[in-house]
Amino acid sequence: MTLRGLLRRDGAGDRSGEERLERCFACDADLRDSRSYERHRVCHACGHHYHLNARERVAGILDPSSFHETDRSVTALDPIQFRERQSYRHRVLAAQRRTGLAEAALTGTGTLYGREVVVAALDFSFLGGSIGVASGERLARAFERAASRGLAVVTVLSTSGVRMREGLLALMQLPRLATAHQKLAEKGLPHVTLLADPSTGSAFAGLANLADFIIAEPNALVGYSALREMRERTGEELPEDAHTSESHLRRGLIDAIVKREDLRPSLGLLIDLLMSNYELRPVGRPEREPREYARLEAWRQVQLSRHENRPTAPDFVRRITTTFVEIHGDRSGEDDPAVSAGIGLLGGEAVMLISQNRLQGLAGPGTIGPSGFHKARRAMRLARKFRLPLITFLDSAGARPDLAAEEAGLGDAIARCMREMLRVPSPSLAVITGEGASEAAVAMGVADRVLMLENAVYEVVSPEDAARRLYGDASYVDEVAERLRLTSHDCLRLGIVDSVVPEPGEGAHTNHDEASLLLRRSVVRSLTAIQRERQKRRLNSRRDRYRNTGQTHAWVRGRIERRVADLTDRFAHWRRRMGRHPRNSPRLAETPADPEIMR
Repeated sequence: MTLRGLLRRDGAGDRSGEERLERCFACDADLRDSRSYERHRVCHACGHHYHLNARERVAGILDPSSFHETDRSVTALDPIQFRERQSYRHRVLAAQRRTGLAEAALTGTGTLYGREVVVAALDFSFLGGSIGVASGERLARAFERAASRGLAVVTVLSTSGVRMREGLLALMQLPRLATAHQKLAEKGLPHVTLLADPSTGSAFAGLANLADFIIAEPNALVGYSALREMRERTGEELPEDAHTSESHLRRGLIDAIVKREDLRPSLGLLIDLLMSNYELRPVGRPEREPREYARLEAWRQVQLSRHENRPTAPDFVRRITTTFVEIHGDRSGEDDPAVSAGIGLLGGEAVMLISQNRLQGLAGPGTIGPSGFHKARRAMRLARKFRLPLITFLDSAGARPDLAAEEAGLGDAIARCMREMLRVPSPSLAVITGEGASEAAVAMGVADRVLMLENAVYEVVSPEDAARRLYGDASYVDEVAERLRLTSHDCLRLGIVDSVVPEPGEGAHTNHDEASLLLRRSVVRSLTAIQRERQKRRLNSRRDRYRNTGQTHAWVRGRIERRVADLTDRFAHWRRRMGRHPRNSPRLAETPADPEIMR
């Protein structure tokens, strides 16, 4: 077994109130003159994070001398009179004397960069940080206090789960916490949790995963099952990084790994974004939207939208925001890099941003799988909860066309994502920055306003595929691209988009900075206009917009239109039979079925 495993098995790295070490357990580095170890209990050489007790955790997060402990009198020494060789009551009293805590959960209030928050920390040195009746009641009161006072909650977990010696009463603390947490969620208040080493068992499943944003320390042991139990079931040694914060981040089970020295500013920034009270408002007369832009051939615009040097949607997000905090996955076990999402500052206002990345993907560049749509849907739910404007940036190769994605519920993921965006009460804005590909684009593009870069395209199907299906020959791609009406000025004329954003020079690929500046101006202008509307009117307008897309005709006009179309089709058929079909309109390939049905 590795040194890391031995430390975790024996608890060598998890002792409260330990004396100052001279050598690092993990790398044997000299710690006597280490400022990192002195200030944060982190080895300067290898980055090993040593155990901190609950009071040290709280002191490292909050402003100095601002912590006020609450509910210290809440205790329950032996709720089921558990009997063993050494009485449970004696174990609790011994833990109280050793740690100076009355229970494993330390709760209270304090300030974080001047903002009042509720904080709760589980101390592993108190009976493994396990949750019993008293700890459960303390944590529940912390959530209820935050809900009643309109405060954010920060929880710090170092725990082995629920307390076995309190039986089913300990297990029932999970629904107790979920019930109290619901009050916080209903008020739209944030809960951020930090997972320290170790954070396992029922507390990980029933408390940590209630949080809106999960942070973990580097190389922390996190997860539901115990390593020992997993080894026994498989009969094999697990990978070295199994059950670590790093492996959980890769799979989208947590949102970030933050070093201890960066924890306080990271928490402060995140809570400021989630509880932002600032909103973009116009000053004076609103700016006019640009109306002049180039009109290139459709196929040329498709090529420009795919240019290898064109900024990706995440590139635009980074350039138009001053701060961006990313979320990862939706805690379902897969994090699709084809979609990125997070909270950022745009013009001083906190907004939720979702971007499609045409250069990334689990099964090929730019194709989005079910987990990508799930991640976007999670971001939309957070936008709903925290009343954040929602902005999506669309540029992908479409939904992932493979059996694995199909069996993982791709169709359901697309439908739920689209429905969630239609229902978001916050102002919403969609921007097509490159190739808006079919269902992948529309699932994240049903917004109050839709913008489109000058050389972007919005496709029902790629022109190459359409040419092969219609003519059996991809060489007719330029003609098909023109007929699909997929360019920015076509979409503007059809009412699919609201405005076109100009690009510099020959396209966004020639000057990323200027392209981002032009896009930022249009986004801010549009978002400001949306936020001037009353919510009820805006939601009604959104519903009507997508309810009435595309023109239909009444019975009389429709009958005349069908008759004219039938005569035109008969005339065209007669001309083809006579061999006088236009040179630039090739015969359709013989197909066994309607190509639309085949699609």
